[in-house]
Amino acid sequence: MTTWDDLRVFLAVARAGSASAAARALGLSQPTVSRRVAALARGLGVELLHKGPRGLALTAAGQRLRLDAEKVDREVLAALRGVDRLDARPGGAVRVTAPEGLGLAVIAPQLEAFAREHPGIDLLLVAETAVVNLSRREADLALRFVRPRQRELVMRRLASVPFAPYASARYLRARPREPGAALVTGDELVAMHESLEGSPEGAWLRANAPQQRVRVRVRSTLALQAALLAGAGVGLLPDYLGDHPELRPLGAGPVLHRDLFLVYPRAMRSAERVRTVARFLTACLDRRGARR
Repeated sequence: MTTWDDLRVFLAVARAGSASAAARALGLSQPTVSRRVAALARGLGVELLHKGPRGLALTAAGQRLRLDAEKVDREVLAALRGVDRLDARPGGAVRVTAPEGLGLAVIAPQLEAFAREHPGIDLLLVAETAVVNLSRREADLALRFVRPRQRELVMRRLASVPFAPYASARYLRARPREPGAALVTGDELVAMHESLEGSPEGAWLRANAPQQRVRVRVRSTLALQAALLAGAGVGLLPDYLGDHPELRPLGAGPVLHRDLFLVYPRAMRSAERVRTVARFLTACLDRRGARR
């Protein structure tokens, strides 16, 4: 049976013009998006997309489905905005999504203190790699390394997070190097999965370690940290995960910085519980001394 979740994947492809761009917007892999759209077309018994000179193009049936899906999307958003206008209370449930490593290393340790200070707010932290759809209230606020493009979202840059190469003390004992050297001949790498190689970290590794062998690939920074701690190789980590007694930073300092954004639906600006949680998230980053 066709669901709204199927339609939203198709709608993302129709808006973006390619499965890869839609995958980045949805936080899914490109093969997953392609499979979902193909399954939707089979279920409906019609062809929705075909390859054109500039990428994917909608068939007549696809154009009709897009119009209907856009209408449903607008109606869902309007209903959610109507509910949010009624809520200016400082209490209630708030769902926050954050990158897995950031959520568990930076936000989670402060949740108990937040609960004591704001007992009326039921704050749920979801630490995940997927980029959820805030417009459809899959979360109330999000911390993201990806700058949002949707007009219905409010975005505020919270910090510039430094990334540097790290390795475990155990790995470095077997592969000594001169002070200040980041990568040396014979180093093995821990990198993100191929579906995530479009990230700045992946670009840095391709440019600066083209000859090194990738020994382990992972789908999250927490898994990358675990692989480094196991002595699997050298990898790029944000400072909040590299700050571990068994890891050593390599080189002269950070090799790149990524902007971190606080994002939430524009319609929720007046919800006091959301504003309170936004201040809490900002304080968590300030407490770490994150660069602005």
